[in-house]
Amino acid sequence: MRVRILHVVEALGVGGGVETGIANLIETMDSKRFEHLLCAVFRLGTQTQRYAAGHAQMFCLDQRPRKFAVQTGPIAGLIRTLRPHVVHSRNWGALESVVAGRWVGGASVIHSEHGVEMDPASEPHRRTWFRRMGFGLAHRVFCVSGLLADLLAARTGFARCKIAVIHNGVNTNRFRADTQTRARCRAELGIRADEFCIGCVGRLSRIKDYPTLLGAAEIFARNAHSWRLLIVGDGADRPELEQLVASRPALQDRVQFLGASERVPEFLNAIDTYVLPSLYEGISNSLLEAMATGLPAIASEAGGNPEAIIDRQSGLLFPVADREQLADRLLLVYNDPALRSSLGKGALRRVQQEFSLAAMVAKYEAMYEELAGANAGRHVTAENLAIESAGGCR
Repeated sequence: MRVRILHVVEALGVGGGVETGIANLIETMDSKRFEHLLCAVFRLGTQTQRYAAGHAQMFCLDQRPRKFAVQTGPIAGLIRTLRPHVVHSRNWGALESVVAGRWVGGASVIHSEHGVEMDPASEPHRRTWFRRMGFGLAHRVFCVSGLLADLLAARTGFARCKIAVIHNGVNTNRFRADTQTRARCRAELGIRADEFCIGCVGRLSRIKDYPTLLGAAEIFARNAHSWRLLIVGDGADRPELEQLVASRPALQDRVQFLGASERVPEFLNAIDTYVLPSLYEGISNSLLEAMATGLPAIASEAGGNPEAIIDRQSGLLFPVADREQLADRLLLVYNDPALRSSLGKGALRRVQQEFSLAAMVAKYEAMYEELAGANAGRHVTAENLAIESAGGCR
């Protein structure tokens, strides 16, 4: 009998690292041993092709995000209907799935955190308390980076030794350097052979800190003449960022917003260096994808970025929100093609050795089979909550 897994997330079909990770699992895990069910708590977008190709069933509860709204009941109803062996919730937007899974019983419950959605210091106390309770109720808790696990343990008071770490893995067959793809995509985008192309991929939101990238590009432009910046992705901050570019003469006609796209592997081949300016991160899938493509990557020191990049060996790091330091590193790789080549080769080696998709999938498969076999699901009681929320490790 196949292990039936219900993956619960805030939204599906809207892009982003969490969805990339789920799609990689569905495409790579043994379909004879595992069955995947996907649930979006709030909304279903249009970017669902990879899920359909993996024969995963999708459900949308279509809940309305409201302050103090509770989604536990609808999620519990879906769990009763689908009867999964494992319920796996991801990030804050799906955390009520832990409560729902324990309430219904009969399934093991996993919760994982894949990044930071706001400044941890500004998180409301009620959210911190509920996160702590959810961690205590889950049969397994893990993060995608050690630094993220440290941060959440310190913030919630949940024992660090109870938070496992499973790094993201990248599909090196899908993301790889290809000279023909590079030539074709650059021609399509009108990028000259001698033009230095900077690129980044991600949701256009505050936490990704695109203003720092644009500010660094403006400084970089004082000493660089033939260059282009491609930004792949969409989000609430796009109009503001486009206005910022339009207001800066040094950026006009240099910066292109390409929107959300399924052609990320092609666009990565078209660029010469990748930048990730985030304020907070778990382990960025887009960063790993760029490294797998053999690109020299420049990333902020946020979250798990230093776990992915060894500075000066497999990429370059810069202090969070420091546009001057980012501009210096852009100039460094702009002026030194040999360094670009060396960092790109180091990035590919780093991904192959430490962030392979096969290693990630093997860890997920082992975890799902272990928890499904344990049949650990049971109804929540006050006694269970008190025991499992205790701080120490036993």
